[in-house]
Amino acid sequence: MTRADLHVHSRASDGLFAPVEVVRRAHGAGLDALALTDHDTLAGLGEAQREARRIGLDFVPGCEISVDVDGRDIHLLAYFVDLAEPRLMRLLAGAERMRGERVRGILRRLAAAGLALDEQDVRAEAAGSHAIGRLHVARALVSRRHVGNLAEAFLRYLGGGACAYVSKQTPSGPETLAAVWESGAVPVLAHPGLYGLEEPERFFGAWDLGGIEVNHPGHDRDAQERFLRWARQLGCVATGGSDWHGDERPAAYVGCRTVEGAVIELLRAKRRPVVHGTEG
Repeated sequence: MTRADLHVHSRASDGLFAPVEVVRRAHGAGLDALALTDHDTLAGLGEAQREARRIGLDFVPGCEISVDVDGRDIHLLAYFVDLAEPRLMRLLAGAERMRGERVRGILRRLAAAGLALDEQDVRAEAAGSHAIGRLHVARALVSRRHVGNLAEAFLRYLGGGACAYVSKQTPSGPETLAAVWESGAVPVLAHPGLYGLEEPERFFGAWDLGGIEVNHPGHDRDAQERFLRWARQLGCVATGGSDWHGDERPAAYVGCRTVEGAVIELLRAKRRPVVHGTEG
């Protein structure tokens, strides 16, 4: 049986390791296939794909896109993305600009709270990331010894309701779903159990999804069984992955959640023809 981890992150967004190293670690963990799904960027895909081809690892180009739904920050995984597709590139370029504005807003609030931290501190932690965000700010707070660890950074300053929290500005769900499908990629709802919704099946009932992420470190066995039934009812592909960012969360290591390699072919079969003539 082949094993695939369809949800990992690299330093191109908020992971700790370069795309090449992510691929090597996946191979070292005994995986047969990998999807790189960095937040709101495709920047690491070319490098990762070349390394995967070199070592014989099946590779799925992807990304994880933040969208706004009734004021909630929801994540869509997109699989089989095209690096040359203009619709997704424009959408993600806008997301990158909004991420930068959010970080600057957080830094202003931290300064008002008496914490000396500037954008260069954060960008040093981001190490060239195209998806700068709260995790990079948290790492900078730890490096500057304002807090002892990441959990404290979010609890005291960066989490919802904390003094430096700034809400994320993201594209709408329908806009993003349409862009993903029209570009030839397949949209999958990421970790539905993590949004604090009692009935995610109803909340997302009208969404035109290709898949639902069932197997995730944030889902217990009951949640997995529930979301598997939901995926089957909708005719969606049940996907899964580790959501690995590095070694900061020992319980979420690369390959800790996998699916059979056949899931990749099921996702591939969901692809729709690229819609031309809507780029203007």
